[in-house]
Amino acid sequence: MNQACWIPLLLAGALLGGCSTLDVPRADNYEASSQKKARSVQHWDVLADDVAKRIADKIRSYPMALPPVYLVQAPAGSFNQGFRELLLTRLVNHGAIVTRQPGPLVVRFETQLVEHGSQVGNANPTPLVGLGGGVSVARDLFTYAHSTTSYVGSVLGLAALGDATRIALDGRAAGGPTRTEVLITTSLEREDTFLARTADVYYIERDDSSLYVPKPPAAPVAAVPATPPTRNWKVVGP
Repeated sequence: MNQACWIPLLLAGALLGGCSTLDVPRADNYEASSQKKARSVQHWDVLADDVAKRIADKIRSYPMALPPVYLVQAPAGSFNQGFRELLLTRLVNHGAIVTRQPGPLVVRFETQLVEHGSQVGNANPTPLVGLGGGVSVARDLFTYAHSTTSYVGSVLGLAALGDATRIALDGRAAGGPTRTEVLITTSLEREDTFLARTADVYYIERDDSSLYVPKPPAAPVAAVPATPPTRNWKVVGP
């Protein structure tokens, strides 16, 4: 074995030796899972329909007759206002009796924006390792002599391989996973009791985060002081 072949083995040995001195648990990933990305009002409607169905089913399954449900107003904001209207419509569509007046049975939802500050990427740091035979495409491109035609074919093959890898890792949602998420919790409550509760988490694009932040209340308009009445005096000479 020539000297060049020893270099990777030495590096690997050094890495393994360094890792063996760790006195803390190693960092492992969770098993692969999927998470939806909200990118349009239609996606809000899909969530509203799913939540409304679960709430309506719970109301129907309750052992005693429940009063009409009141959908509590949420803080002003693009998502809050839109989601409330969609949820109201879907509750009616699924047979729930909804009242305009506050009562003992209410539906309340809350939105929490979560922005992760870590700069660690969400993608696999070595995506080609898991592609099996596809690795040879990249390796052979630099190992063997090729003609112009074979170079073009190899580059196109690598591009297709990269696209397939990105879809496999990130899913087909445009942009893939993000560092910004939104948590939406919805509760069916009667006085001080929770009858049902749902929690849903979605990826969103960072540029869309302002849609999920409640708008600050409008500043009160300062009252204009009233102009004091004036009197005119006429001086009359002797």
